[in-house]
Amino acid sequence: MKMRKLAEMAAVLGLTMAVAGTFPAAAGESDDDKTVTVTASGIVMEVPDMAEVTFSVESGAEEAEEAQTKNTEDVEKVMEALTGLGVDEKSVQTSDYYMDPQYDYDQDPAKLVGYRVRTTLTVSDLKIGDTGKILGAVVDAGVNDIGGVTYTCSTYDEKYQEALKEAVKAAKAKADTLTSAAGASTGKVVAITEGWQDTSARYQASYDSGAVMESAKASSDTADYQSVGMNPGSMQIQANVTVTYEIKD
Repeated sequence: MKMRKLAEMAAVLGLTMAVAGTFPAAAGESDDDKTVTVTASGIVMEVPDMAEVTFSVESGAEEAEEAQTKNTEDVEKVMEALTGLGVDEKSVQTSDYYMDPQYDYDQDPAKLVGYRVRTTLTVSDLKIGDTGKILGAVVDAGVNDIGGVTYTCSTYDEKYQEALKEAVKAAKAKADTLTSAAGASTGKVVAITEGWQDTSARYQASYDSGAVMESAKASSDTADYQSVGMNPGSMQIQANVTVTYEIKD
């Protein structure tokens, strides 16, 4: 009867539950065979303090080699601006590079008129407080486009551990609700499993990179991150666990 009550209660609450020992114990069988399994989540909110920015330098010329040379020079100016502001070269990665021929389609047939070379750089491990002046400086140095801004927390791993603890507390509360409703109590932990962790949740993307670019053009190299339209908000860090407990009569 108690096991039936547990099952009914689980259905009402929408909980994940597995119960063993639903029949009278046979001779020599222990009540430890009765278990309840619950799944729970824990969430911790944290304000991001780090950023990753992707931006591009695009250069054009009539000849391919000339366009490549100009782009290399323009990228070097951007790198000088970054290192001048204390950005480690190890934090800068060339994430994309391509060259496109340019045609005048008003002529028939279309006429080749030049080449455009585009280098995309991804700069990571930036303190959010420094991003305003960094973006202002690289735009002044020749950046034509800001492709994306992503936020993260330097304390993510620490906060994830807190979320795990909250998930375990929530699992115990669920198990207590079920066993209490059936006139029993929750015993010791029999098994515990960490749920799937979405590693992409370490990063929170901004969808206003275009607005950031326009603001950076108008900002001085002393601008703070808010003046260039960056708003990291809060990050939700979530952990999931599945816990099996003994049921005590």
